Amino acid sequence: MLLGEIRLPIRPESATPARRFLTAVSHAWGIPDAADTAELLGCELVTNAVRYAAAMPGSTLRLLLIRDGDRLRVEVHDPSGAPPAAKDPALDATSGRGLLIVGALSTDAGWHPTAHGKAVWFELLPRWP
Repeated sequence: MLLGEIRLPIRPESATPARRFLTAVSHAWGIPDAADTAELLGCELVTNAVRYAAAMPGSTLRLLLIRDGDRLRVEVHDPSGAPPAAKDPALDATSGRGLLIVGALSTDAGWHPTAHGKAVWFELLPRWP
């Protein structure tokens, strides 16, 4: 069941409305225990999409929150068909840990191709009301 969806421009400024949206939808559906983690991990995916998606004029990201049984699934759709790649950053690196964090803090994570690029996702197991 789709809990919420927002389209965002492929720009760094999109991280702020993505955070607000993830928190608002989590609270609206009565799962505030998942809000912080959904916000953190969702912003990682949005940031990666902004950084690596081949933006075409007028292209956008889609951020979706979906309930699948007991799972909360967060998906970020972007126009790039290139698969996401986790990095092995040096200890003093200031970036490159996003997908590692998503994998460590989520119940499950992955990606799949779509007709217009790809969707990168993660799932959490919140306490539903």
